[in-house]
Amino acid sequence: MTHMNKNKLSEATFERLTALKSYKLISVKKRRLRATGRGFNFLKSENKQYYLGKILLTDKYRRTKHPDVFLACYREFVTTSEEKRASIRKSIFSGRGDEDEDLSEEDFTSYREFIENVAKRCGRADDIVGKVCDLALRNTIVGTIAPIDLPVEELSQIVAEFDALEKFFLTNDPGKTDLEANSEGITTLVIDNMLELHLEDVVRRNFHQLFPDLEIVDKNQHYRTRDGTYIDIFCKHKQDDKYTVIELKRDKPPSNALVQLLDYMNQIMEEFDTKKVAGILICKEIDRRTKSALGAIQGSLPEDSNISVIEFNLKMEYSCM
Repeated sequence: MTHMNKNKLSEATFERLTALKSYKLISVKKRRLRATGRGFNFLKSENKQYYLGKILLTDKYRRTKHPDVFLACYREFVTTSEEKRASIRKSIFSGRGDEDEDLSEEDFTSYREFIENVAKRCGRADDIVGKVCDLALRNTIVGTIAPIDLPVEELSQIVAEFDALEKFFLTNDPGKTDLEANSEGITTLVIDNMLELHLEDVVRRNFHQLFPDLEIVDKNQHYRTRDGTYIDIFCKHKQDDKYTVIELKRDKPPSNALVQLLDYMNQIMEEFDTKKVAGILICKEIDRRTKSALGAIQGSLPEDSNISVIEFNLKMEYSCM
């Protein structure tokens, strides 16, 4: 094998590993690659494109600042003709490396009509819609597939799941709804992610009542640390310079949820050169292992740091025909 071929193989391998890790299908621990729970579910899935599509869309949905525009984008895209979808793709990827190709007047017109139609669906300005659609439809990590390249049948099915759940959330009071996650193959990535996002929405909307001494400093979007991880809610004490990291877990958290929160706290300590960082874990129920780990960890934290746990009683019933 020539030196050039070896380099290409190394680059291709790196891209594939990066993609698998970004999809959270594998994890790296002590220089060993391991399949995650999501990875095993992906391997067992009969329709891997559909499963991958749900991973792509739900992960992007979690990070967008404008979920209403995000969903309107996909609702419009899956109802657009195949010819116009191709023009939209050319417009989005135009000027990006290998995808660089001249746009025809027809391509430009199709893209503008698409943006205008999405704007009508959600009542937003065209410039915001254009930015959100661009991020929603293309790939942002080398080696990963762009959602726009998934089969429209799979995209339509995923959008239908989002629509059904959004309708549920809009017609139920989260404070009064008695909810039990209904399984039998019905609980999906879409349901899990929307429930966690719904919990985040409830916390953010009632933040001043829940945490009167804190103020949110993440501009209502997940704060991205220098290491590239995302914090659910990043805030700060009103009276001093003490930062607080809030981690949300809808289901009973595994003990590693605490490790994840500690990791985020340590990243903030390093990034802002401070020892004054608190952590709050908001979860449905704390298990025995997490309680035991929390007791052991509290004594080893810096003097101005601490971790607290808040349990909530938000339950939900959802079934999909």
